[in-house]
Amino acid sequence: MTTPAFAQPFTLPNGRVVKNRLVKSAMSEALGTTDNHVTEALVTLYGRWAAGGTGLNITGNVMVDRRALGEPNNVALEDETDMALLRAWAEAGTAQGTELWMQLNHPGKQSPKGLNAETVSPSALGFGDTLAPFFNTPRELTEAEILDIIVRFGRSAALAKAAGFTGVQIHGAHGYLVSQFLSGRHNQRSDGWGGDADVRSGIRSGQGPAQRQAEYRLHWHGRENGQPSPQSYGSQA
Repeated sequence: MTTPAFAQPFTLPNGRVVKNRLVKSAMSEALGTTDNHVTEALVTLYGRWAAGGTGLNITGNVMVDRRALGEPNNVALEDETDMALLRAWAEAGTAQGTELWMQLNHPGKQSPKGLNAETVSPSALGFGDTLAPFFNTPRELTEAEILDIIVRFGRSAALAKAAGFTGVQIHGAHGYLVSQFLSGRHNQRSDGWGGDADVRSGIRSGQGPAQRQAEYRLHWHGRENGQPSPQSYGSQA
């Protein structure tokens, strides 16, 4: 009997093998604590999904900056504070040879009013009339802040790696910060972080948010002084 295509393993370009073609895409769980830490509920949930036989599970969006949340009860990953629970989450989620990727995100201006002290974006442009009642007009990011966000993505990715997650996914869609950088409507900067489509989506080492999600490559670097290296952000494959 021929094995159905969906049940056959799939080898990724980097050599990792996903045991079948079944993928659970990212769905926001909102199972973090009210102050945005990992909980046992996430360990239980991903253990059950792994036991179900899915080849790849992608987590809901984990925030790289707890000052920039997309919704209440997001998990924010900035340091090793939650490492014990992160490891338990990864161990449960990788059972039975399951791939477990952490989705990393920064909401930019797409954060509901009242959730964060302020919102930021490539340009100080609010949403249109339909969405304006729900989101504040953002402040334009400085270049120093953009570079800090790049480091934050790298640090969060390195922490996920150290905890045992087998990959990460940069959230580059649905109107969040990376998507805002890619958009000519929302990104009207005149510096090296804006401009025409080629500049906005250019793949350059260290250029960070203005990159297409599908072409991201996160290179894991060694731990330095007991901390994951923030130099693991992205570069052109």
